[in-house]
Amino acid sequence: MGSPVIESAELTKSYGSTTALRGVSIQALPGEITGMIGPDGAGKSSFMKILLGLLRRDDGDLKLFGGDPGRDREIVRNRVGYMPEIFSLYTDLSVEENLRFSFRIHRGDPAAFQAKRDRLYRFNRLQAFSAARAGTLSGGMKQKLALSCALMHDPELLVLDEPTTGVDPLSRGEFWSMLKELKASGMAILVSTPYMEEALQCDRIYLMNRGEVLAAGEPRRLIAEFPGTILEFEEQTESPQDLRRRLHREYPDYPVYLAGRRVHLSLPGDQPPEGFGGRTVEPDLEDLFLSRILASESA
Repeated sequence: MGSPVIESAELTKSYGSTTALRGVSIQALPGEITGMIGPDGAGKSSFMKILLGLLRRDDGDLKLFGGDPGRDREIVRNRVGYMPEIFSLYTDLSVEENLRFSFRIHRGDPAAFQAKRDRLYRFNRLQAFSAARAGTLSGGMKQKLALSCALMHDPELLVLDEPTTGVDPLSRGEFWSMLKELKASGMAILVSTPYMEEALQCDRIYLMNRGEVLAAGEPRRLIAEFPGTILEFEEQTESPQDLRRRLHREYPDYPVYLAGRRVHLSLPGDQPPEGFGGRTVEPDLEDLFLSRILASESA
């Protein structure tokens, strides 16, 4: 796959008394989708802002294409495409005007714009909406436009901060199909998301909570190596929340959490001790993540 595009080691960042990153080590390779998975406050955006040179780290090492993004701004400008969580394009400009503006701010050769625009239209299927104002587009179309603008200078690394939050499932699927096409071209992609089903589409993931990496690796391998047993409980006479609270009182030493309308209890070992009840189910990525979060918070 080649040398790492991103390499961080023991990266730390605090905002006053609040620790945003606590010894975060992350690696991303070309031709792979690397996912930072976690809820709000996990540290995903802070890491990305440090990577893009928008924030200074407090401690630790960080390399972007072998250089320091905090000191060499040209690395970020020339080799990285960035799509922030909040739609940041000009809503009063048309789709094509936004593409042209993004091309110009990256100092593109004006003679090359038309060919690049047409290539992106084939990629994003937005040509029929080229004259539409960006503010009138659906959520999924806005994300496609934002992604296309981030690709205008042919970056080697694409950084996406929760790109599909608030987007309907169909549009999310289309967006991820576009990411896989970019990955196949050899591009490195770093994406943050709170969605576990999207995490499964990554080649490598980092499960994060409160500034820490709780687990890292290929998602299906992490699930296969889950170090314990999941018991599932469901009661007709109790709400899921009441059931969760009751099980937590009965088994305070083990992670207990909601799984849809059911409740999961995470136990160490391959076989649960007798007397626990419930039924054994195969763990998924959400089980791994939630059990790690609850275990870390109770430690």
